[in-house]
Amino acid sequence: MFCFPLLSLLFNFIINVSPIARTIGHRGGMVISFCLSLVTLLSSMCIWYEVIFGACELYINLFGTWISLGTMDISWEIYFDVYSAHMLLTVAVVSFSVQCYSMIYMKSDPHLNLFIAYLSLFTFFMVVLVSASNMLLMFVGFEGIGVCSYLLIGYWSHRLAASKSAQKAIVVNRISDGLLLWSIIWLWWYTGSLEYDLILLNDSNNISSFLSTALLLGCMAKSVQIIFHVWLADSMEGPTPVSALIHAATLVTAGIYVMVRLSIFDNTLVLLVGSLTAIMGGIFGLFQNDLKRVIAFSTCSQLGYMMVSVGLGEFGVEASISHLMTHASFKAGLFLAAGVVIMSSGGYQNMTRYGGLTGSHCTLFGYLTLLLCGLSLMGLPETSGFYSKETIINLSYVYFHPFADYAHTLLLLAAFVTCTYTIKLFVQSFFYDFSGLDFNISPASKPNSILLTIAFTVLLFDIIAKIWIGSSLLSGILFFVPWLVKTLPVGLILAGFFTATTAVTSQSFSIIRFNATRWGFDQLYARTLVLTILDWSRITWTAGDKGLFAVNNSPVRF
Repeated sequence: MFCFPLLSLLFNFIINVSPIARTIGHRGGMVISFCLSLVTLLSSMCIWYEVIFGACELYINLFGTWISLGTMDISWEIYFDVYSAHMLLTVAVVSFSVQCYSMIYMKSDPHLNLFIAYLSLFTFFMVVLVSASNMLLMFVGFEGIGVCSYLLIGYWSHRLAASKSAQKAIVVNRISDGLLLWSIIWLWWYTGSLEYDLILLNDSNNISSFLSTALLLGCMAKSVQIIFHVWLADSMEGPTPVSALIHAATLVTAGIYVMVRLSIFDNTLVLLVGSLTAIMGGIFGLFQNDLKRVIAFSTCSQLGYMMVSVGLGEFGVEASISHLMTHASFKAGLFLAAGVVIMSSGGYQNMTRYGGLTGSHCTLFGYLTLLLCGLSLMGLPETSGFYSKETIINLSYVYFHPFADYAHTLLLLAAFVTCTYTIKLFVQSFFYDFSGLDFNISPASKPNSILLTIAFTVLLFDIIAKIWIGSSLLSGILFFVPWLVKTLPVGLILAGFFTATTAVTSQSFSIIRFNATRWGFDQLYARTLVLTILDWSRITWTAGDKGLFAVNNSPVRF
C-alpha cells in the first residue's frame, strides 16, 4: 500500500507515453489516468490515516544501497512521518482534481495522452520528493519537478510566449537546484550524513551561516520568494491545469517543504524574506488585469506567509505546513474555477473584458467554487484559510524576536491587500460592466461535465474537512493573543472591500504603472544580467567558436 502512490503514477506515465497510447486512444488514456489517479488518492488517504491516527512512521528500503562512499551510505529509501503524510495527501488530492479537470480542458488537444503523461510524471517526482528519507533522494525529486515544469509550461510550444516562459522558468530553477546541490554536499561535509533526522541531531552551531544562507537561497528560488519571483507570472502561459498543479501543492511549495524538514536557518533572514515576499506578491496581484496572473501573485504572497512561519520556531513550522495544506486546496479551486470562466468567455483572460458574468455563463458550481475559495483566501472566519493564515499572523505577534513585530505589520498589510485584489477580481468579473454591449458571452459555451463536478467536489470537500483536521490545532494555544489582534484581520476584509470597489471605479492612480510593471524587476534583469551575458557570449562565439576552434578544426587542403 505504501508504494501504491509511486507505482500508480509511474504506470500512468509509462502507459500514456508508450506506443500503448496509440492503441487505447484518448478515451482509453483518460480512463486509465482516472483510475490510476484514484488509486493514488485512496492509497494516500490510507497512508495518511495510518501515520497520523495510527502513529505509524515507516521506512521502506526499495532498491538497497545507491551510493556508498566512506562513511556515507545512501539508499533508495522512502520515509513517511507526519510531514510527509500531510504533504502526500495534499499532492494526491490536488493531482486527482487536476487530472479530472484536464480531461475536459484539454479534450480537443491532439496530444492529450502526452499531456496526461507529463502531469503524472510531475506528480511522481513530487511524491519522490516528499517521501524521500535523505537529502540526495529528495534532490532527485527536486530536479524532476523542475524538468517537468519546463515541459508543462512550454507545452504549447507553437506559442513564442510559452517557449520563452518555459526557458525563463528552467533558468531560475537551475539556479535553485545548483545552490541546493552545493548545500547538500556541504551538509554532508559538516554533519557526515544526509538523513533528515541525523542532520537535525547535529549541533546547528557546526553548520556555518554561509551554508544555511545558500540553502535558503536554493529554497527561495524554487518557492518564488522576492528576487527569484520573476518566472512566476510568465508560467501562466501554460495550460490552466498546469497552473493549478504547479502553483497549488507541488513545485512552488517544494522549497517550503525542505525548509520545514531542516529548520537550520537564520530566523531574521527568513522573516525578512517572507514578509517582503508577502507584501510584494499582494501589491503585484492588485495591479494585474490578467485573471490567472492575479491568482499566481496571490500564490507568491501566501508563500511569503509560509516562509515567515518557518522562522517562528517550532509552532511556526507546524503552522507553515498547515497553511501549505489549506492553501493548496483553495488555490487549486481558484485556478480550476478561473479556467471555467476563461473557457466560457471565449478564451479571454483579461478581466477588463468581463463584467456581468453570472452562474448561467460559467456554471453555477464553478461560480460558487470561485466564491468559496476566494473567501478562504481572504481568511473569512470559519473557513480553512482563516484558521491557517490567521494563526501565522498571531504567532508573529507573540513570537519573541526583534524583527517579528515588523513581520507582523507587513503580514497585516499583505492580508489587507489580499482582501482588496480578491474583491476587485469579483467586482470586475461579475458585478461591474467593463465589457460594454459588444462583448456578449453565450451561455451555451459553458463547459459542463461530470469530471468537472468531481474535481470541484473533491477540492471543496478537502477545504471543508481541513477546518477540523490539521488546520485548527494551533488556534487553541493562542488564547493569550489580545482580542483586538485576533479580530483585526476581519476588519481588514471590510477595508479591502471598500478599497477594491474604489480602485475598480477609479481611473487615476499615479502608482498603477509602477506596480503593474512589477517594480521593474524584469526590466532590471533584462538590461543588466541578460544583456551582459549576451555580450560576453558574442565575444566567446567570435573568438572561440568562430575563431580559435574553427581554425584548429578546419579541414586540411592539399
